[in-house]
Amino acid sequence: MVSDRYANAISEVLYYLNGICKEDIDKIPKRLIKLFENNKSKDYVCNFDYNKPLKELDLLDETRGIISMICLNYWCQTKEEKQKVLEKLNQNERKYQEGLRRRYNPDSIFKKKDIEDNINYKVPTVENKESLLRRFIKFIKNFLKIK
Repeated sequence: MVSDRYANAISEVLYYLNGICKEDIDKIPKRLIKLFENNKSKDYVCNFDYNKPLKELDLLDETRGIISMICLNYWCQTKEEKQKVLEKLNQNERKYQEGLRRRYNPDSIFKKKDIEDNINYKVPTVENKESLLRRFIKFIKNFLKIK
């Protein structure tokens, strides 16, 4: 059983495969297609335009990853094509890691941030309408059990 996100991605992959040529689909092992069919989301509806390039489609990241692996393992004919796909995957991974490093910089995790970065929270003040003397008298009465 796969997670909902991967089930949706598999549904998008199958929908995408329906729009490509039969020759490319035949290169994919039947066992893999069957695995996709068994694990796809039953209620996820895919609807994208086959006339747009793959990079312009609004697909899940997992879908793009699965299609990339299919391309690398089954559609690339030569070592040069495989190398080109691997370089693109490595480039994308480097960009992703750089973004994470900028967002969560491990070098400055314990350094004091700029004042603009800090969020100032104001603690709400509660006004006590009872004077100090009245509270003291009330405390003494409670202590001595006087009403």
